[in-house]
Amino acid sequence: MIRRPALLALLLLTACGAPVMPDPPRPPDLTIGIRSEKPAPEDGICWAGEEGRWFEAPCPDIMTPERIATLQRALEVRGLYAGEITGELDTRTRGGIRKLQAPLGLDSDRLSLAAARALGLVPIELSLPEEEEPDAPLPDPADSADATET
Repeated sequence: MIRRPALLALLLLTACGAPVMPDPPRPPDLTIGIRSEKPAPEDGICWAGEEGRWFEAPCPDIMTPERIATLQRALEVRGLYAGEITGELDTRTRGGIRKLQAPLGLDSDRLSLAAARALGLVPIELSLPEEEEPDAPLPDPADSADATET
């Protein structure tokens, strides 16, 4: 008997225009930005891969043991890494990276920058509009009345 009222309530909610759940975020397409030739070095941009498939990767100086441990935990919660959290980029960690990236179009055990951003390991660069300078405040009419009386 309890099931009928619950079903009826659910049907009424959907019929009355209840809020719709948003679509889950789409996984990143890791094939975007793959280059056939290794680009020239630039400040802050590192490349990984092999002949014909070069992609942006986190630079070695930011892949500290703490970040690698965070990577291992992120892979572990997704079921892509089963091992100790060591903070070392070992064979198991590289296997987890490959399991993460291959379905997204990049069959590599080197972590791409796009995958690192999707995992929250490196900051996402946002281009925000420049702030406008605030307008000068309008004079307070009470202040001008006081100034004319003196």
